[in-house]
Amino acid sequence: MRSRQKGRPELVCCRSVHHPTPTTSRSLTRFDQVCARTSGSDADTDKAVAELLSRGAEMLVPTGSTASVASKRHTSTIPIVFVSVGNPVAMGLVENLAHPGGNATGFSDIFSDLSAKLVQFGIALNKQDTIDYLWHTAWPDGKNRFQATEQAAQSAHAKVRARGIAERGEIDQAIAAMKQDGATMIVVQPSPFTYRERARIVDSASHNGVATIFGFPAAARDGALIAYGPDYLRMNQRAPFYVKQILKGTKPADLPVELPTKIDLLVNLKTARTLGVEVPLSLLIRADELIE
Repeated sequence: MRSRQKGRPELVCCRSVHHPTPTTSRSLTRFDQVCARTSGSDADTDKAVAELLSRGAEMLVPTGSTASVASKRHTSTIPIVFVSVGNPVAMGLVENLAHPGGNATGFSDIFSDLSAKLVQFGIALNKQDTIDYLWHTAWPDGKNRFQATEQAAQSAHAKVRARGIAERGEIDQAIAAMKQDGATMIVVQPSPFTYRERARIVDSASHNGVATIFGFPAAARDGALIAYGPDYLRMNQRAPFYVKQILKGTKPADLPVELPTKIDLLVNLKTARTLGVEVPLSLLIRADELIE
């Protein structure tokens, strides 16, 4: 499994088949088939989950909050190993991180806890007490993360000037309106939607002379000024370990939700020069990667 990119599966199902051995009456369970589905939009996710379950899936491995919530909504018995969910407790996927309970466990990207950092970057770079924030309204965790950002801004004695969007066609208009309102830098809410559309958001913002701050390291390579987020490659590499444990008989309820051990900061110096943004030396020294 690799770090999720545009066009990569957001839902994976595992189906096992039972083969009797010639020397025993017991059956061996063999990991026989992996079925992948890429949900093109949030509205398609429920249908994709239902289809995988109808095909006999014995485990679901969803990526992102939307697919994970849809999987949990469709089954309370089939094991679920979710990947990249910001707040699995608030989303109703698990009872708590150490003891998930129920049929789901997996890997959190802790984005709900990173809101304060994204706000801090916005204040440091924009040198204003107003944070312009773009968020996805048609997403189960969207409001939770928006509220977390508002709380982080209040703690920093700043205010949030937010604009919500529900679909791809609203991106250009929303960013143009934010520019007209005085935005010079936009903190983009981390979500499955903004991940998929990160290149479109970056291009639209750059066209309007506005810098962007993302929670996905990949976004900095797409032209965002700042990206601060977990190592998705490691997260996805760990997921098969949980799948294997469950296939061997371990219950999801007995596998704690894992949190990232490292958060990466990327700064795109080319974007900074193009937009005329002076990046503080403290951020340059702290950065894990400087993109020229």
